[in-house]
Amino acid sequence: MRRRPRGISRPTADLRRWLVWLCLLLSSAVLAQPVDPLRVVADRNDQISTNIAATVQAIEEPAKALADLRRDQAELEQRMRWVERRASVQALGQEFAETLREYLRGLPSAEQAAAGKERRMELLAAASDSELAVERALHRLDDLDAASAGLLAKEQPPVSDEERPQRLRTLTAALRQQRDLLHRLSAEQSRMRKTLDEAGAAASALLEDADAARVKLTELLFWTPAPPGVRTLAELAPALRWTFSPAHWREAGDALRSEFGQMPSWSAAMLSMVGLLLLLRGRLRRLLLALSPAALPADRYRLRHALGALAVTGLLALPLPLLMWTAAGPLASAVESQEFTSALGHALLVVGRLLLALLITAWLLDPGGVAARHFGWDETLLVAMRRDLRALTLVFVPLMLVAAMNGTAHAPFANEESLGRVALALGAVSVALFFLNMLRAGSVPMRRWRQIAPRSWAVRLRPVWLLGFVGVPGAVAALALAGYIVAAGYVFGRLVNSFFFALLAIVLYGLMALWVQMQRQRLAREQAVAEGGAEAPPAAATSASALAAHADRRQALRLDLAALGEETRSLLDFVVTLLLFGGLWWVWRDAVATLGVITDHKLWSYTETVGGKAVTHALTVGSLLLAIVVLVITAVVVRRIGSLLDIVLLRRFDMQADATYAITVMTRYAIAGGGIVAASRLLGVGWEDVQWLVAALGVGLGFGLQEIVANFVSGLIVLAERPIRIGDVVTVGEVSGKVARIRARATAVIDFDNKEVIIPNKSFITGHVVNWTLSNQIIRLLIKVGVGYGSDIALVQRVILEVVHGNPDVLPDPAPSVFLVAFGDSSLDFEIRAFVDALDKRMRVQHEINQGISRALEERGIEIPFPQRDLHIRSLPEGMAAAARAGVAEVEKGR
Repeated sequence: MRRRPRGISRPTADLRRWLVWLCLLLSSAVLAQPVDPLRVVADRNDQISTNIAATVQAIEEPAKALADLRRDQAELEQRMRWVERRASVQALGQEFAETLREYLRGLPSAEQAAAGKERRMELLAAASDSELAVERALHRLDDLDAASAGLLAKEQPPVSDEERPQRLRTLTAALRQQRDLLHRLSAEQSRMRKTLDEAGAAASALLEDADAARVKLTELLFWTPAPPGVRTLAELAPALRWTFSPAHWREAGDALRSEFGQMPSWSAAMLSMVGLLLLLRGRLRRLLLALSPAALPADRYRLRHALGALAVTGLLALPLPLLMWTAAGPLASAVESQEFTSALGHALLVVGRLLLALLITAWLLDPGGVAARHFGWDETLLVAMRRDLRALTLVFVPLMLVAAMNGTAHAPFANEESLGRVALALGAVSVALFFLNMLRAGSVPMRRWRQIAPRSWAVRLRPVWLLGFVGVPGAVAALALAGYIVAAGYVFGRLVNSFFFALLAIVLYGLMALWVQMQRQRLAREQAVAEGGAEAPPAAATSASALAAHADRRQALRLDLAALGEETRSLLDFVVTLLLFGGLWWVWRDAVATLGVITDHKLWSYTETVGGKAVTHALTVGSLLLAIVVLVITAVVVRRIGSLLDIVLLRRFDMQADATYAITVMTRYAIAGGGIVAASRLLGVGWEDVQWLVAALGVGLGFGLQEIVANFVSGLIVLAERPIRIGDVVTVGEVSGKVARIRARATAVIDFDNKEVIIPNKSFITGHVVNWTLSNQIIRLLIKVGVGYGSDIALVQRVILEVVHGNPDVLPDPAPSVFLVAFGDSSLDFEIRAFVDALDKRMRVQHEINQGISRALEERGIEIPFPQRDLHIRSLPEGMAAAARAGVAEVEKGR
């Protein structure tokens, strides 16, 4: 008896069986239905006709868009021609500036172009798919007879032989009509695609013209002044009423209540996040302190704690800016009639970012923040800077909010020229006062800087910093008050962004330096543990050492830049400087076109021969500034490339120190040469301009500078051929010492008296040079020992060899040897030949061998004689002796 599957009842199985039978019956019924090919073709023809009508109607949308784009482009060209005619007039005033502002507002934006392009791409994709389907259908209808026969073969019930010719003719005629319809549909689809392509090209051309017009209009607004006058003062009161009107603020509040009454998901999420951050504010502050090195053992502190502290800093600063952005969304999307509400929304978006940056900076400078606890900055200095920054925020942010509200496109134009310029000027003045208070001679930061680092650049260049940080905001305020409101706002906004980029670079530098110091301390601890594990400490000292180790682990890690080393600091400076230059370029990247009036100013002209024709070029202020930037970057790279190559690249290869030094020097020469050539090309200085100078220098070199050139070329040969290297012990003439530096003209050698001797490079190429350590460090010792006559020669040789072999620094290969080399006047002379693996061991090993030989020979009673001379005294004749005594007497009498 078969068992039913578990979970399936008998009624369910019967129902499934009946459903299967029903499906089979329906399928057979469908298959049994008659098939009429003529009817199928007719329905298909009707569908194609409908598609043709729909395509013709769909073409109207891109055709209308194309006409609108061409009309907009013509109007834009007409407006720009009018602007150029009016710009040729020297006296331009406020009416012209207001007209430019209206034209600038009416330019198509990139967002509008992107939306139109997306719609065109949708239509183009649909048209392309339809066109492909039509092509495939036409391909099937290439042979109408075969297509008719194929359709007729599928007819059910089958047609008889008598009716077959008539049915074939009818089907062929219907298929011919279908092919004609498909050709019409293909033509309409091609027209659709062509219209879409033309609309896309027109939209691209319009966007390019709009971008060029935007640059031109911005440039004109940038340099078109609206000097303050009686009209400006008269417009100040209406601007104040518009900005601070209770009715306007009630209108904005009603817009917010209406939006929050509906409470979309994103608004609810933002408000919930703001409330959560405010509730967790105390816990975030405690977490910020818990992540500091002082709260953790030194062996447990990691870079992630500093990164976590930065994240907590951002969360602490986020609530108020996030609330401003949440309110800015519905306000900015208000209807066009609510100009104040829209202006307030756009201003909150801009000022919210500024406020977030200021609050993050303030929390970084907090006594419990990252700067003090992780980077080890002076707390007294940070407290003073934080106090001044908070005071600046309370004044600067409201002023920027008023300036942004009155400077948007939704505010009346007169507001920007009156209240907007005043608010911007006061904001710039507040920044100038902030830096003046911080950099004045008697301020707390300057006094503290003088105590910490009296020779630092922050102290020595205080007048320069004071002039820059106070003078530039003051100049912005002067521009705003003079009527250049667009220029003032443009420059001031980018200056603020540049300042925050510099602050970000400082934080990045601190993080990188902190990571390097942690890695070094970790390696030092591991080395200390490995050395301590080799020999167990005494039992009596176990408790004391354990307490000392625990205290060392609890010692807080503090960033010490001086302990990082010159190479590491150079690498960090190089990386952060490049990142800072990149950030500043990103901030000021669009200033090139806007400042074209200054950068395009011609300084002088120069002529260049191109293809046999003389072409005149103009050297502009922009080219000069770009050349200066190239030279500055080249100088920075040349100075820091050595550390970068050594740490990042050369240490990965098994290369000797002298090879890395040669590669570094040659790389510096190449980069310096490339930078000088690039700057020269920017300044219009080519080879044809300096070849006469090179010829004159060649004549001068032949007369008086050949030694300098010879030394320079010799320096290049020394670096390439490496007959001497850094650290080699050399003898050049009467100078012996260790090579310290190889420069372009001369090489520094430190002799054995620790004097630094400068030797021209030519001496190493053309002179006689002894390199004691070029191919290897092995050097021979030649020691002479004399013993008295009558000594046992074999015993002496054996004793000396035992002493030499007993010295651990004497190399076994080549093996040391002792020979009797001469019979001296007073001794038997032995000569010892032994080898050591380093030159600095030579004197010490010779001393140890001499000392050992003296002791060993003395123990065996072998004499080391001193030089002996025999003196034979003979008596003088009596006459000669008398004469000598008379001469002595006369000499004594003369005295």
